[in-house]
Amino acid sequence: MEFDTGISRVVKLIFLSGMAQIAEDAGRNMRTFCDRILGSRFWALFRKEVSQILHNRQLLIQILIPPTLLLLLFGSALNPTFKDLRVGITDYSHSRASREFLELLSQTSAFDIAQYYANEQDMTADLAKGNLTVGITIPSEFDRDLARQRPTQVQALFDAVDANTASIASGYLSQLVGDYNSRRLASNQRHQGTGITATNGISSTTNNSSNPSNPSNPISGANATLQRNQVQLVATILYNPGLEGSWFIVTGTTGILLTTIGLQAAASLVVREKEAGTIEQLLMTPASNTEVILAKIAPLLVLLTFDAAIALMVGKIAFSLPIRGNLLVFFSISVLYFLVGISIGIMIACYVKSEQQAQLISFFISPPIILLSGGSSPISSMPTYMQWLSYCDPLRYYIEVCRGVILKGVGFAELWSQVLILLVFAIVLLALSIRRFRNQLT
Repeated sequence: MEFDTGISRVVKLIFLSGMAQIAEDAGRNMRTFCDRILGSRFWALFRKEVSQILHNRQLLIQILIPPTLLLLLFGSALNPTFKDLRVGITDYSHSRASREFLELLSQTSAFDIAQYYANEQDMTADLAKGNLTVGITIPSEFDRDLARQRPTQVQALFDAVDANTASIASGYLSQLVGDYNSRRLASNQRHQGTGITATNGISSTTNNSSNPSNPSNPISGANATLQRNQVQLVATILYNPGLEGSWFIVTGTTGILLTTIGLQAAASLVVREKEAGTIEQLLMTPASNTEVILAKIAPLLVLLTFDAAIALMVGKIAFSLPIRGNLLVFFSISVLYFLVGISIGIMIACYVKSEQQAQLISFFISPPIILLSGGSSPISSMPTYMQWLSYCDPLRYYIEVCRGVILKGVGFAELWSQVLILLVFAIVLLALSIRRFRNQLT
């Protein structure tokens, strides 16, 4: 036994001494490798490049700040939860029962009552404008039907341009109505058990012999079923009865692509002329500065309009996109918006010296414009402060125009506010870009 213990100790010492030798050799080799790296030409060149990057503040800002801001922006905007969906109410009943019913909406953060309407036509018009996601109409006989324990129907209109949001909103609302019916049933059964029937908050004394909650009563089961479904939700899906999710994506992507193409094409054309030195040659021509700028903008407008026509054709053929509105209205507003995108591109080109710099700045500017536009994800799912920021995004209004004209079939009468805002954006940005471009020419 002692002999075996001695052998194991010797083996252990040999193993430890071998490991120590290996570690010593590895450390020596690592020091040799580091000395070779630090004394090599590569290390000298590496230090030179690092020094140049550290002294280039513009490059450091472009490398460090945009990814950080975009990460915060994407993380906040791409939120799968739905909150504060705008709801319009048309209450023809104006009763205590209807007010109690509408209190259901305050039980969840998914809905926010945006406005009460005097008639359903005004509410439907606001749905067409995109100001509402859900419209609820309570009939005038709502209170009377509840008091007489008769079924009553509540109309719910859903703007299904965003099919996913409409489906979720419909599910939430159905669940709330189911909870309301269950509460009424439980409340009535409690009161009937004490000989009192609660009907619409107005209690009345009844005869216990006719108590419907009594299991021996043959109409008890039928009456309970009736009360369980007394308030019935009649859901109507507007603009997208098949709940085609691709329609929302295609119309949003059309606006995003036309924005990206217009912005980068305008920036690239101007920067290439600066790099080639042909801007100075323009000064030698008899053309005025305004003519030079308009000559640059006009071909881009024609090409982008052609791109928009191709996008509609692809959407129609590949995704069965319904084109319900007037195409003349669509292309007129599109040209107005293209001026906005081109103006942003010209402004970028006026502040950079090379095409690479223009691409880097476009990489910083384009993602926020795209993300806040609602083209790929509904604005209603964004945090409140980002919803406010989205009002500063011109692409938001153009995508609303695309969806309004193509999917809803509305025209200038419903889209005048979006057109007016785009007109202001176009005038301001075009004036600034032309002024900056003129300064370069002179």
